[in-house]
Amino acid sequence: GAGPLVNQALLVKSLPVMYEHLMTMDRWGVKWLKEGKQIVRMGAPGRTFKNGVWMTEGGPQMMMAVRAGVLESGVEVLNRIAVTQLLTTDGKRPTEGRVIGAIGFHVRTGEIYTIHAKATIMCTGPYKFPYPWPGSTLGYMPVDLSGDGIAMMLQAGAELSRLELGGINLNPDNLLCAPGLESLMPSGAKFVEKNGRRFLEDYDPKRMEMTSRALLYFAIAHQKELGNVPSMDLRDIPLERMELLKKAIPIVISSYEGLGLDITKEAVPYSYQVAGTAGIFGAGARVTEKGETTIPGLFAGGTCTDLAYLPGGHLPFCSVTGHWAGETAGDYVKRTALKPLVAKQVAQAVSDIEAPLRRPDDVRYAPVHRRLGELLMEKVGLVLRADRLQTALEKLLELRENEISRLHAHDTHDLAKVWGLTHYTQVLEATLRAYLYRTESRVAFIREDYPVIDNVNWVKMVVVQKKGENLNLWDELLPESFHVVPVRPTQHKHLVFRQKETSHAAR
Repeated sequence: GAGPLVNQALLVKSLPVMYEHLMTMDRWGVKWLKEGKQIVRMGAPGRTFKNGVWMTEGGPQMMMAVRAGVLESGVEVLNRIAVTQLLTTDGKRPTEGRVIGAIGFHVRTGEIYTIHAKATIMCTGPYKFPYPWPGSTLGYMPVDLSGDGIAMMLQAGAELSRLELGGINLNPDNLLCAPGLESLMPSGAKFVEKNGRRFLEDYDPKRMEMTSRALLYFAIAHQKELGNVPSMDLRDIPLERMELLKKAIPIVISSYEGLGLDITKEAVPYSYQVAGTAGIFGAGARVTEKGETTIPGLFAGGTCTDLAYLPGGHLPFCSVTGHWAGETAGDYVKRTALKPLVAKQVAQAVSDIEAPLRRPDDVRYAPVHRRLGELLMEKVGLVLRADRLQTALEKLLELRENEISRLHAHDTHDLAKVWGLTHYTQVLEATLRAYLYRTESRVAFIREDYPVIDNVNWVKMVVVQKKGENLNLWDELLPESFHVVPVRPTQHKHLVFRQKETSHAAR
C-alpha cells in the first residue's frame, strides 16, 4: 500500500493512532473476532501479511456501538438533515473569507436547519453515483451517497485533489451490497468463469485471488466482456469458516441467499464498476496532515478528502484523518471568535433549497438519473480514453444545464435525491476533468491512450479548484517528505496492458 503516490511518512505516523482507535472501539463494545481476549489478525487481497481485523456482527453492530460511544460523550447529534451548502463570512462561494457553518433541511419534515459554527468538519464519505440500479455497472451500497460534502467544499472554493485516483470497485451482479473481498478471499473463495476455470491464472498466476484490486477489476471486466460470467465460487470455504463469515459480513451473505442462490453449490456472478462512480479510496478536499482544507474554518477527514495521500479509504485511514481533523478544529475553536452569518446568503440558500419543490413537474428525477447512468456506462467505462471522456464531459454539462437545473421534487424525500444528483454532477465534472488531465495509467486509473505508469512525469497530485464559475486544474509535485523510500524514476506499461499483450500473443 505504499506506492510512489503515498505519503509514506504519514502512514508510519498513523499506525499507533489506528491501534488506539481499535482499542477505543473495543471498549465501546464493537465486537471483533477474538481468540480468548486477543483480537485475531486476518489477511486480505493485495497484502503480504495479516494486517486486518474482522468484526463478528458486521457494520451495523459497529455503527451502533460507535454511535453509543459518541452520544455518551455528550455530543449533540442531528439526524436526517440533508446539508446543501457551506456558509461563509463574506457570504460568497467561492469565498475569500472563512467557513462559519452550513445549512440544510430535514428530509422528513422539510424544516430548514442553519448550523452556525466556529469550525466545521466535513466527513461525508466518498462521492458515488447515487441510487444505482441492480444490473448496472454503477456501483454498490451505500446507495444514497452522492458526494454532497465534496461538492459543497468545491463550491465554497476549497482545493480538491486525488479525484482521478479515488478508485472504483466491484460488486456481486444485480446486488447492491459490498464485495466482501477482505473476508471472502482469505477464506478460500475463488473467482471462476462459466466453465469453472479460475481465470486469474491468465492475469496473475502467482497471487491469483490475492492479486491487487486494480488487476482484479480489470480481469472481471474483461471476462464479462468476453461473455464468460465471472463469478465467485465459495464451495471450498470450510463449513466452520462459512459460519464465521455469516457473522462477519452478514449483509453480503444474506444478499447472496436473497438471490435464491445455494452458495454451497452455485457460484455468485460478480460485476465491475465504471470509473467516476465511487471515490472510495480517498478523493476530495485537499487536506494537510492536520486535517485542514485550504479554507480557514473548514476541516475534513475520511474519504471526502484526498486523505493527505494515505494509501486509501479503509476504515483505519478514515478514522485517523478524522482524529487529526478533530484535534486541529478543537485548537482552532479556542482561538477564534464566532463571526456573524450573512443574512443575504442564508436567505438565498433557503430559496435554493426549496426551488425544486416550486418548479413545474415536467423534468422528473427518474429519467434524468437513468440518462446520466447510461452516459457513464457508455462513455466513461472502466478503461478510459480522451475522446470518450471529452464526449462524456460535454454531455454531462448539457444535461446539467438543461435538465438537472430544472429537476422537480414532489416532496422532501424527493428533494434530498434531487440535491444528491445535483451535487454528484458537480463532483463528476471535476473528476472527468482530472481524468483528462492525468496523462498516464496508475493503479485503478487505466487510460488506453496513456498505458504507461509514469514515475518520471507523474509523481504529482492533480488539484482542482473553482474560480468564479470555472474549474481550474493544475499539478504539483508530491513533497519529498512523503517518501521514506525515494521514488525510482521508472516508466513501464500498466499490468493491464502488459496482460492484454500476453493474452493476444497466447491466442
